[in-house]
Amino acid sequence: MYNEAITKNLFRGCAALSLAGMLCSCGSGEKEAAQALYSQAQSLYDSKQYNESIVLLDSLKKNYTGDIDLLKKGLHLRTLNQEGQILAEMAQNDSLISALETEFKKLSGNFKYIKHPDMVEGFYIHNSIAGETEKTNRVAIEPRIDESDMFYIVSYLTGHDVKHTSIKLANENGASVTSATVPYDEAQNYRYKSGGTSYEIVTFSNSQCDTLGYFTAANEGSAIKVTFQGNKAYSMQLNKKHVKAIAETYRHATNKTQGKAAIQKRMFLQQKLELAKKQIEQTKITE
Repeated sequence: MYNEAITKNLFRGCAALSLAGMLCSCGSGEKEAAQALYSQAQSLYDSKQYNESIVLLDSLKKNYTGDIDLLKKGLHLRTLNQEGQILAEMAQNDSLISALETEFKKLSGNFKYIKHPDMVEGFYIHNSIAGETEKTNRVAIEPRIDESDMFYIVSYLTGHDVKHTSIKLANENGASVTSATVPYDEAQNYRYKSGGTSYEIVTFSNSQCDTLGYFTAANEGSAIKVTFQGNKAYSMQLNKKHVKAIAETYRHATNKTQGKAAIQKRMFLQQKLELAKKQIEQTKITE
């Protein structure tokens, strides 16, 4: 019986040693696989493939939890990748700012600021049509930029009782775009008659006419026809001066809004970079 107990204990011991050997073998294999994954992530980081490196590091963290030292190295490498991502995004954003500044300098001299005493806010208008702003007895669409740098259009229709609520632009190939409808409200859509002549003035906000600006800028070299649409319709060909004024007004407004957004993004990225540098210091491994 004593011998039987010894035999059982020996069997259990051998079994335990065998299992430990198997675990060590598996652990060694896992460690090699984890190290290989980390090395690949490091190589991707060195070649500035930050997104791909982070994907591998996330896989390392998820699938290989046993090697704490390697996971710490992986966490540190991840913060370095994040810094690289931010620096790359900052470089791209700085290039955009530079291009926008060049375009701004090119266009800004083409505009005049107008603000009458009875106006709450002024607006910017293209120099080529600035002299027409005092005229109400005309048929035209007048592109403007408000003080928030938003593109908008004021339409004037004199002598044609259309009661228009929208405008459509069409190029010589038949492609067209239509503004949103602005209902008659005696404010944004204003009309009256004087001496038997009808006068209609409609203000289309940025969201109501942005597509018209985009369309004109994309078709500046084409002949463009405008149609005032209401109870009836009245169409006329825009002259080249007005087409250019609309196109450049839209580009200038877009340039200014994109410029503000890019500068705000630069400040946001700078804050992210400072945070990333702190995380790099916090995860740094001291030997």
